[in-house]
Amino acid sequence: MGRITVHTHGRPRERAYGRLVEIYSERLAIHGVKLNQHSEKLSHDEYVRKLEAAAEGATLIILDENGETGTTEWFTTCWKNWKLSNTNIHLAVGPVDGYESHVIQQHTTIGLGPLTMTYELAAVVLLEQLYRASERERGSPYHRD
Repeated sequence: MGRITVHTHGRPRERAYGRLVEIYSERLAIHGVKLNQHSEKLSHDEYVRKLEAAAEGATLIILDENGETGTTEWFTTCWKNWKLSNTNIHLAVGPVDGYESHVIQQHTTIGLGPLTMTYELAAVVLLEQLYRASERERGSPYHRD
C-alpha cells in the first residue's frame, strides 16, 4: 500500500493559508498522508535535490500548470491508484517561480487546472482535493455530485 507525501517549498506566508494547510493535513493524517514543508531558504536546485532524495525509490509527481489535469472523479481515481500502489508517492508544490523545464521533463506532472495561483494556494487546493478523494472513496457525504 503506497503512502503519500505532499512537499511544499516553505510554510505559507499568509496565516490563513497556513491554517488551511494545517486543517487538511490533520484530516489526511488518518489516511497516511504526510506533509513535508521544506525551508523557504532553499534555492530551486536545493529544493529539487531534497525532493529527489526524499522520493528515491518512490514516484515523484511535480505540480505544474501544464501537467495532466481532470475532474474530481479523475483525481479520485489517481488517489485510489496511489493508495493501492506498491510505490510511495511524493507530490511536490512550489517553488514560487515554478520548476525549471529540465525538472518538469524528468518527472510526471499533474495540474490543478489552467488558472495561475500562488504555491500556498496550490498547496491548499491539492490537500483539499486529496481529502475530497479520500472522503469519496469512503462514501461520505462530503462530496456532492
